[in-house]
Amino acid sequence: MLSVMPKPEVKRAVNPDEPLLSVQDLEVEYHTRRGKVRAVDHVSFDIYPNEVFGLAGESGCGKSTIAHAVTRILHPPAYIVGGKIMMQGIDILQMNDDNLRGFRWEHMSIVFQSAMNALNPVITVGAQIMDAIQAHTDMSKKDARARAKELLNTVGIDPERVDSYPHQLSGGMRQRAVIAIALALNPELIIMDEPTTALDVVVQKQIMKEIRQLKDQFGFSILFITHDLSLLVEFSDRIGIMYAGELVEVAPSRQIFTNPQHPYTYKLMNSFPTVSGPRQKLVGIPGSPPDLITPPTGCRFHPRCDVAIAGRCQEVMPRLAKVGDRHYAACHLVDEKVIHG
Repeated sequence: MLSVMPKPEVKRAVNPDEPLLSVQDLEVEYHTRRGKVRAVDHVSFDIYPNEVFGLAGESGCGKSTIAHAVTRILHPPAYIVGGKIMMQGIDILQMNDDNLRGFRWEHMSIVFQSAMNALNPVITVGAQIMDAIQAHTDMSKKDARARAKELLNTVGIDPERVDSYPHQLSGGMRQRAVIAIALALNPELIIMDEPTTALDVVVQKQIMKEIRQLKDQFGFSILFITHDLSLLVEFSDRIGIMYAGELVEVAPSRQIFTNPQHPYTYKLMNSFPTVSGPRQKLVGIPGSPPDLITPPTGCRFHPRCDVAIAGRCQEVMPRLAKVGDRHYAACHLVDEKVIHG
C-alpha cells in the first residue's frame, strides 16, 4: 500500500459539496500573424472532490488549452485574457511564480498526451520521480528512492525498473511512469490530457482500470480530456462537450449517452460504434469546425447543424441553460423544447 504524504499547512479541508476546482468565465487567446484566435471563450465548469470530469470535442476545440491554462503552463503566443480559476478559495491565475511552483504537484499535477515526450530520455524513470519529490519536500535521497519504487509498484511496474531509462520501457509502462510522477505528492487534482491516445486498446483498458482504482484508493479528482467520447462516457462522472472554444453541453455521463441535448453532442454520439446492442450506420458530422479568427455569428455550430432555427441560430449566441438534473446545454432548441431523445 502506498503511504500518504502529509499536506502543507496551507491545505484547507475539502467539503464534498463544494467544488474542488472552479473554472469561471475563462478566456484564452492565441496571438497569430493573422490575428487573435479566441481558443477558449467564456468557459465555466466545476470539478468536485473525488469526481472525474471529462472534456470531449473535435481536435482544436480548446480542450488541451484549458488543461494548460488550469496548470498555468501556457506560453506566448497563448495568453489568458479573462476569467478565474479557483481551487479551494485560491485564484490560480493570481499566483506568483514562487507560489505556483509550490502549488503544482502538491495540489495539482498533469499527465501529458505523449509519455515519451513528457519523460526526459537521458534520465532514469526513478530519478525523474525522485526529482519531483525532492523539489517539494525535504525527503532524503534514500527515502525518495524508496518512494519512487512504491509509486512504480502502485502503477503496475516492477520496482526494480527504477533505474530504467524511458526507451527501455514499453509505451504502456512509460504512460504508467508518467502517472506515477503525477501521483508522487498525492495531489487533490490530476489533469489527464489524452493519456492513452498512443496506446493499443488492450493496454488502454488496463490503464484506465488502474487509474479508476487509484482514484478510488486515494480520493483525488480528475480532469480527463480526450476526443474518444465512448471512453469518456465509460470513465467519467460528468462530461463537458466543447465546440469551437465554447462549452456547449454539460451533464452526467449517462445522460450525455442516453439523452444528448445539443445537436453537436447528438452527432458526436452517432459517429462512433457501440460495443453492444444492435448495429447501426455511423454518421459523420458534415463540414469542418469554424475559423476562430472569424467565427460565425450566433451559434458557432449553426453552419453544420441540420436543425438550426432560421433567423435565430445565425444571429443570437445561445448560453448554457438548465435542461435537467445537473444537465445544461447551450442551444436554442432547448428553449423551443425541441430536444433529441
